[in-house]
Amino acid sequence: MSSTRVYLVGAGPGATDLLTVRATRVLARAEIVFHDALINKDILDYCASECIRVPVGTRGGYHVPQRQATIHRLLAEAAAHYTTIVRLKGGDPGIFGRCGEELEFLTAQGIPWEVVPGVSAGVGGLSLLGLPVTHRDLSSSVTLLTGSQMASGAFASLPLSTPLSSSHTLVFYMPFRHIVDIANQLMHHGMSPQTPALCVSWLSYPQQTIVTAPLTQIGKTVEASTLEAPAIMVVGDVIGWWQKLHQREVKPEHL
Repeated sequence: MSSTRVYLVGAGPGATDLLTVRATRVLARAEIVFHDALINKDILDYCASECIRVPVGTRGGYHVPQRQATIHRLLAEAAAHYTTIVRLKGGDPGIFGRCGEELEFLTAQGIPWEVVPGVSAGVGGLSLLGLPVTHRDLSSSVTLLTGSQMASGAFASLPLSTPLSSSHTLVFYMPFRHIVDIANQLMHHGMSPQTPALCVSWLSYPQQTIVTAPLTQIGKTVEASTLEAPAIMVVGDVIGWWQKLHQREVKPEHL
């Protein structure tokens, strides 16, 4: 087992050329890859032809505890037979990627590991649009949340003792089924209904789609659009700044 290693690799926001150099090198040496459902399958072309590719997870993220236990078992079984194992995750493994749980499991099993960071959709991916989540004159802080936190109506990481301010940028991962609830909760906690909001789907892909609207209208605007999962939602004054700066949708040039 001394030569065995599990690599937790970030696949980035989607486009294959947003992978890190180290990620491509690790994939080229991989004997088996366990990959998330929403990664760009073209990324697997970096693997050798004999590499075993195993999809894990579902698009909706249902039954997560059972699925995570299965992934742990698969990683342990692979470590007994292969030396270079890749767990390929969308974005960055450390941002809503259950990286911590898998590292705890691998450490407990005595399996060596390495994390290869990736470009997270909710930070670096938004930079691709020319949308900084912080701005010296507009926002000096940012909070990353998941849309599923709306199920309980609780924002554990937000200071709800005071009204929410639009000068604090909020980025929601996996918000698609919760956009109306998110907007309503934010307004309930004091954020102005006119706070600008943005939703982007298929970030960095050719089919990338962006919609913007005031917080009070963003739910209806998304419903009337062609937007679909996977998506990111951003709320705050930086969106208003972005709207003034960009008069067109920004898409990366395909080199």
